[in-house]
Amino acid sequence: MDQRTDARTRAINVGQPDRLHVGPFPWWMRGGHLETILASALPLPLPPLRSERRLVEVEPGTAVETFWSAPETPRGGSLLVVHGLGGSAERPHVRAMADEALRRGWHAVRVNLRNHGGTEALASTLFSAVQSDDLGTVLEAMEEAALPRPYVLVGGSLGANMALRYAALAGTSSRADAVFAMNPAIDFFVIEREIHRPSNFVYRLNFVLGLCNMLNAIRAVRPVPGPPANVRYVQSIRDFDSYFTAPAAGFANADAYYEAAGTRAALDWLRVPAFILTARNDPFIPASLIAEHHGAAEGRVRVAVADRGGHVGYRVRGADGQPRFWAAKPALDWIEATFPAAGSSGR
Repeated sequence: MDQRTDARTRAINVGQPDRLHVGPFPWWMRGGHLETILASALPLPLPPLRSERRLVEVEPGTAVETFWSAPETPRGGSLLVVHGLGGSAERPHVRAMADEALRRGWHAVRVNLRNHGGTEALASTLFSAVQSDDLGTVLEAMEEAALPRPYVLVGGSLGANMALRYAALAGTSSRADAVFAMNPAIDFFVIEREIHRPSNFVYRLNFVLGLCNMLNAIRAVRPVPGPPANVRYVQSIRDFDSYFTAPAAGFANADAYYEAAGTRAALDWLRVPAFILTARNDPFIPASLIAEHHGAAEGRVRVAVADRGGHVGYRVRGADGQPRFWAAKPALDWIEATFPAAGSSGR
């Protein structure tokens, strides 16, 4: 039995989710809102990533942009790192994950999902969260390029949901050998309710403006049916999905799209190990929504709830006083523990 087969069949001891402490934080960064917003806005002092750009065709007439980085001393497998809604392969948490992987001897591939990261001209379709098979196609390209196994999908927010969705729906045919998911958006109905709380207005506005800007960039390349993409017509994520995403993806309405895109009901279908990290103070994905799945899929799903971190924030002060992305270390620690033969970094 090879290490991939062993990892797929190994179960955790089902009990309560792990509780993790995040820190130290700068004294002025307090609360889930600051930890979310500032982590998204402030850069991380990361070295440049030496990467090879490759386009991967995911369906006729549509490709996704990927960036492949190799470690100086290979001793592990390969990560495919996936950003969230409105993000890109250059987001700080994506680059931090890739940097941590490379320093430990793992290959790292970053992907720009359809229409993201300035790739509007590469896709003949609109982005939707049901396009999780795109990740499988990129993993297939990694196989064809002989990147070393195991293959681990690493995602944040909507990208985490897509990573879990791909692996769950693929079942025993999954090209991913494990999934590390940060603050996954596994239930669109719950998140819609939470993001419409008055305290979350800034996130709602940010997503709506970002989606409208994305659609207008696509319309500069090709026509897209529907009303003008501005806040007069699009006042919520549901409005955007009702006008654009759902019909483009073949759904009758936003409800049908949300039902298909969320992974909450499919986590028991996972046949590979998954570590789901969330934060107690995530402003719009309740920790309880994630924690209830600890031990799912016959014990393959491990959930950890961090005491702080916001929504894919996890921005702490390093020993050198510089900011760093805290979640990268537990991610790679878990990956290396799950696949001990893939690499021993001595860290």
